[in-house]
This record gives sequence, structure tokens and C-alpha cells, in this order.
Amino acid sequence: MRKNIVNVILVIAMIFGWGSMLVKILLSDYYEFLQYNPASHGFLILLFATLAYTIVSSKETFNEWLSIGMIIFGMFSLCQPFTITLYKCGFQTLVAGTIGFIVTSHK
Repeated sequence: MRKNIVNVILVIAMIFGWGSMLVKILLSDYYEFLQYNPASHGFLILLFATLAYTIVSSKETFNEWLSIGMIIFGMFSLCQPFTITLYKCGFQTLVAGTIGFIVTSHK
């Protein structure tokens, strides 16, 4: 029961980290007024939540698929010509997915 609660909290932290990266990118024109905002550390939140989730969770196949999905989405974000917002957060998503996959596959 506790492990499930920890997994849900870490997934929420991963979503919050990725969302805060998007908020930082979208509000970059007005961002100098928001200096002390957790959105400024979105990549670190995403990275550490991904690492913690892959270490704590016992669902190895789901972790591998989640990491592969993050890698694919990161590559798509870097290669798509539609919006600059996805391009700006694509590399961070790619790095978090790659590190998550490395941790999951060596566990």
C-alpha cells in the first residue's frame, strides 16, 4: 500500500516537473518577475522524480516502456517543425528518459 502511494506521488512529481518546464518556456517573456517559482527548476524535478520512480518502482517493464516513451517523445520534440515550445523542452525530456532507461535496465 505504501509503495503504491510513493509511486503515485513520484508520477505526480514527474508530471509537475514536465509541466513546470512548459510553464517556464511559455512564460519566458514575463519570467523575470517569477524568480522564486518552482517552475524554474522543472528539469531537476523531472529528472530526480524519474530517477526515484525507476529505483523505487517494482514494475520494470512499465518503467522501461515509460522511459522509451520519454525518449521517443524527446526525439519527436527535437525534430518536429510545428512549435518552439516542444523543441525547447525536448532535450530535457530525452535526457530524463535516457537516464531512467539506464537505471531500469541495470537494476
